[in-house]
Amino acid sequence: MPGLGLPGAEWWPLQDQLAEQFRTVVWDRPGCGESEPTTSPRTLATIAQEALEALDATAPDGPVVLVGHSQGGLYANALARLAADRVRGLVLLDPAHPDNRSLRSDLPPDVFRRSGCDLAVQLGRAHSAARLHLMPLLKPALARQPPLALCRDHPRAARDAIWRHMSRAASYSTALAEYDELETGKPQQELDGLGPLPAVPVIVLAHDPAVVIDQMTTRGGLNPDQAELAEALWGALIRSTITGPAITRTVAAADHLIHLQAPDLVLDAVRRLATAARS
Repeated sequence: MPGLGLPGAEWWPLQDQLAEQFRTVVWDRPGCGESEPTTSPRTLATIAQEALEALDATAPDGPVVLVGHSQGGLYANALARLAADRVRGLVLLDPAHPDNRSLRSDLPPDVFRRSGCDLAVQLGRAHSAARLHLMPLLKPALARQPPLALCRDHPRAARDAIWRHMSRAASYSTALAEYDELETGKPQQELDGLGPLPAVPVIVLAHDPAVVIDQMTTRGGLNPDQAELAEALWGALIRSTITGPAITRTVAAADHLIHLQAPDLVLDAVRRLATAARS
């Protein structure tokens, strides 16, 4: 389950490798990637139900290992509760915490914005550019930045799908709606209402703090103390997403796009749980 504002096509190369051993599905939730937009509210409970419907259509019996990145990790957490009878493991990459809004209240406003934690700023700018049909003009610059710069070795079909997603204003409208629900809705209450997380193995892959701190200082202009505070609060949320037993691993030299920077580690984690699920 891809992260906020990101298309499933980023995962296609990993999917191809996993498909050699396992049946795999990459889900573009409504309004993202190859899926059409929806008028349904982008609440956690709604998206979890949509994910359950997709799972029922593709893997009604299981066993299933769920994989989620960033906000997709929160949705995987929610789906696991709805499909507890067939879920046998979770792999979560820098998963969003249902109390993500605490970053806004715990950080000074300027630090919150310049650290990159305020995703509404980035998504709003991208939405405006796409709505004004400026993306073709911006493509050369965007191609030198993540995520496109990390997808240069993806198959052409995947790169084209990623660019289609990035070019559509609807992609950012959806992401902004999801982010607004995370920030102003009741995600913790909705998550709890879905029932307990099943007692299955969980692997959490987390970004390298040093890499993120460096990005916050060089790109956001924060001083080291500000960057360390912002990363520490964000990292603590990631590591406390799962309250039960979990294997948490810091991925050296990786920022938030772990699936693009350390795909082999992601593949190893998924294979480990999927193989165990078969036995």
